[in-house]
Amino acid sequence: MADHSAREEAIVSAAIELAEANGVAGVTTAALARRLEFTEAALYRYFPGKSAIIAAALRHQSERLFATMLLELMPEAVQHGQAVQPQLERHLHRFVNHNGLLLELLLSAAGGRDEALQVAGAAVLHEYDQRMSDYFAQLQQLGLIGTQVPGAELSRLWICQLLGGFVRCRLAREGWDPIQQPGFQALANHLRPSGVATGP
Repeated sequence: MADHSAREEAIVSAAIELAEANGVAGVTTAALARRLEFTEAALYRYFPGKSAIIAAALRHQSERLFATMLLELMPEAVQHGQAVQPQLERHLHRFVNHNGLLLELLLSAAGGRDEALQVAGAAVLHEYDQRMSDYFAQLQQLGLIGTQVPGAELSRLWICQLLGGFVRCRLAREGWDPIQQPGFQALANHLRPSGVATGP
């Protein structure tokens, strides 16, 4: 059983490497088999198909993100009267890593026809939305942001900026730096504590 789990992990790791290098479309059973040096038929002993491998890669990447969120997004670590922007910027860099792979995997789940992959994508997005909603609500409770917009709505705005900015830059073939996107800058200004200047 340990060997079976190790093989599954190796397949997922290879899929992540391929997706990072060639995009999610570059993850094929043929490419995975070549990389892992076994037959395509052998892959089906561990996963029922490519979509299941993509779903496993999405879960793996999201688990890493959720683990870092516990350390990076701590409302109590923001000093009173200070901006939350540095925390949010550190968090955004997690999405920039690996060429935006986590967002590409999410968009692949949304655009795919495989129900299991769509379910995996929806679960990841729901979990992320809930965590960001809680984060923004805690910031409000501590008086660290001046807006009265509910945490759940701030989370939706945040996710729309994240996914929308990523798609826009990909389609325009521009480099993607979410921190430099006008929508994020506007949202960050909206999240400043009352009485804190927005800068030049």
